[in-house]
Amino acid sequence: MSRKGFSREGFDAIVNEAMRSKGVRKAVFDSAMGLEGFIENVQRSAPLNIAEGQSLHPADETIQRDIRKAFGRSGTNDLPIGTHPDFEELQGTKNVELHHICSLFLDIKNSTRLSLLYPLTEVVWIKDSILRAAAETVRGMDGIVHRFMGDALLAFFGRKGVPFEDSVVNAINCAAVLEALMVGTIIPYLADHNVDANYLGFRIGLDFGDDKQVLWSSYGVEGVTEITATSFYVDVAAKLQSMARKNTAMIGENIISAIDFPDSFSCKKKIKRGGEIIEIDYLNKSYSDAEGNQHRYKVREIVHSAYRDLLPYPLEERADFAGSRLVNSEHISFKCFVTGAGSSTEYRSVSRCLSKGQSLEFHLTLNSAAYNAYDFPLKVVLQKRNHGVEAKLHNDAGVFPKPPEMVSVPDKNFITRFFNGKTLKFSEGTKYKGLHTMEATVHDANGAVIFRDVIGIFIK
Repeated sequence: MSRKGFSREGFDAIVNEAMRSKGVRKAVFDSAMGLEGFIENVQRSAPLNIAEGQSLHPADETIQRDIRKAFGRSGTNDLPIGTHPDFEELQGTKNVELHHICSLFLDIKNSTRLSLLYPLTEVVWIKDSILRAAAETVRGMDGIVHRFMGDALLAFFGRKGVPFEDSVVNAINCAAVLEALMVGTIIPYLADHNVDANYLGFRIGLDFGDDKQVLWSSYGVEGVTEITATSFYVDVAAKLQSMARKNTAMIGENIISAIDFPDSFSCKKKIKRGGEIIEIDYLNKSYSDAEGNQHRYKVREIVHSAYRDLLPYPLEERADFAGSRLVNSEHISFKCFVTGAGSSTEYRSVSRCLSKGQSLEFHLTLNSAAYNAYDFPLKVVLQKRNHGVEAKLHNDAGVFPKPPEMVSVPDKNFITRFFNGKTLKFSEGTKYKGLHTMEATVHDANGAVIFRDVIGIFIK
């Protein structure tokens, strides 16, 4: 059995539903009889006897609910797939409206090969399950699935009344969760059930157009219309998707500048050409405007191994990914709170954008069991890292370690059944636009790292 990954139970529920709708028995899929026996049983299986709308799994075992719980969001996103709800009044009219949007294009790389390896009856539920999982991820991050296109989908992030920074952050987080879901859950899940899917992957393109750069209107003829967005930056998102490598996301210059996304979490795409490693700095095509001026558009690739560490999922799940710097401990936790006016609200890492001038408090907590689990004294080190143009202008960009704090074992008489452990508190504030991080590392008495976690703070 492979590692759990993100939302494994949720993906299992999606597979159940996809197979139920195709008349495939789940028990056949779970068996280890091999491909030939599997297909033979599929062909003679009757549809499952399940009432319409009945779920094969409890309602809380869904990808969307897992995402919303991790990011601290209540309820579910029940918006239908299709028309953006904020522009429905444009349907079938000649009216138009300017409004910002962040576009996400996704396709399943190498999905065409499935039809050469497996019978079409199997290809259908595999692709259907993966696209359903992608759609639920989009919805979990408050996005709108605009349309499916074969093995691809187009989604929009942005609503009236929602700051554009939060929409951009939602789109970036969605891309990061999609990558983690594919490499950590979907591929291992299919492998556990006798489907070799290592060649599959998501390719994602993201970009953003502001309120002057995106026009919403109705396309089509009478009776067959669609409300959609017209923009160079919507089209560029599709171009970026085509440039992306398997299980990577490409982002455009507009989305980078909108939130001052740092170089620490993005890089130039690298390709091998003629025995040399070439870095891709711009979109693979230049465009000329009405005056004949040539425009080159900067593009970057999200460094998923670094950004994934910031996602607000349980530390034990994030630390399990290849390339993670994190170290899990069941006895230590690290959290951030927005404080002020006598209240304290948890801020989940990279979950939303904060305004400038807010007070933060970071809590490093050792539970009572830690005092028997590790060699004391422990050394706690917090390290702040500021990114972005504004921080550089104030000579405040870079890494700023806080003085180490030593934690000793209290008097033996102090550790009783009423002892709840110890919490160290560190104060900070929101000052500069961009993505900034606070990393906590705990060393035991021998110098070994027994815990490491990092929290990302978006500031608008």
